[in-house]
Amino acid sequence: MDLSANKAAFTLRPGDAEGILRWRREMERAFPPLHIIPRDAATFSASYAAAGTADLQVSDIRASAHTVERRPAPITEHNIGYYKISYQVSGTGVMSQGNRELLLTPGTIALYDTALPYDLHFDDDYRFIVAMFPKVALDLPEGLATELTAYPVDGESGPASMVAQFLLSLADNLEILPSASGNRIARTGLDLLTSLVGSEVDSSLVSDRRDRKTVLVELCHYINQHLKDPALSAESIAAARFISTRHLHNIFQAGGVTLAQWIKQRRLQECRGDMSDPLNASRSVAEIAARWTFDDPGYFSRIFKQSFGTPPGEWRRSVLPIAA
Repeated sequence: MDLSANKAAFTLRPGDAEGILRWRREMERAFPPLHIIPRDAATFSASYAAAGTADLQVSDIRASAHTVERRPAPITEHNIGYYKISYQVSGTGVMSQGNRELLLTPGTIALYDTALPYDLHFDDDYRFIVAMFPKVALDLPEGLATELTAYPVDGESGPASMVAQFLLSLADNLEILPSASGNRIARTGLDLLTSLVGSEVDSSLVSDRRDRKTVLVELCHYINQHLKDPALSAESIAAARFISTRHLHNIFQAGGVTLAQWIKQRRLQECRGDMSDPLNASRSVAEIAARWTFDDPGYFSRIFKQSFGTPPGEWRRSVLPIAA
C-alpha cells in the first residue's frame, strides 16, 4: 500500500443517500475495511481531506454522529501492517480496542492497531486528525507498541503537545505533502510520531516495572543508533549492554521477534525512507542499500521484495514522481 496514493477530498451534505455510500467507499479506500453506521442517515454530514507520502498519510475528518466498526479481516498488504494515531480536535467520542475503552475528548491522542478490531462511537459533531504509518516505521517491536492501543495520551502538554500542533498544522496544509519539501516534512513528522510512541512505551514500562521489556526498549534504542555499523552483531550489542548473547536473544524472542529479524527490518525501513526522498534521487538503489550495510544488490532486492511486495527499483519509481 502506497499511502501517497490516498490523496482525496470529499464533502457529504445532509440527506444525500448516494453520498453516504460514497463516503463509506472513501473511508474503506483510505483505511482498513470499516463498517460505518450514521446515527441519522437523513441528517448525516461529513467532510474528509487526505494526502500522504510513501510512509505517512494524514487525514482530516469532520462528521456528525455515527459509529465505526473495524472487524477482523484477512490482511492483504504484503507483510505490512499499520498504526494510526488520532488527535481529537473537537467533539467527543469513545474508542475501544482489545480490552480497553478510551474517552476521546478535545486534546486526546490515541493509538490504533489497524490489524485488530476496534470501535469508534461519536454522539455529536466532531473533528479529528488521523496519521497512519507502517508498523515497520516504528523503531520498537510491534508487541510493545500494541500494548498502548486505546491508551490515553494527553495532547495538551509535554511531547504530545508537539505532535498535536504538528498534526493540526499539517492538516491545514495538506497540499504540501505530495511535494519534495512535503516529503521531508513528513519524514520529520514520522520521527516525531514514533518518538511519541516510544516515550509512552518507556513511561508505561517504568511505571509497571516490567524489567525485561524495559531492557528490550533500551536495546532497540542502542541498535537504532548503530544501524549503519556493519560490525553490529549479537556479540557487539551484548558487550555494549553488559549482558550475555543468550540473554540478548531471549529478550528479543520474548518480544516476538528475533534479533536478526529486527536489525534487518529496521535497516530495510531506513532504506525505504531514503529511496522515497527526492533529495536522494541522484543516488542509486545500490548506493542507498550499501549505506545501510546491504552490500549485495541481489540479496537486497530479494529481501526488499519479500518485505514490501515490490522490487526496490520499481517501488522507488512509483513513489518518487509523486514526491517530486
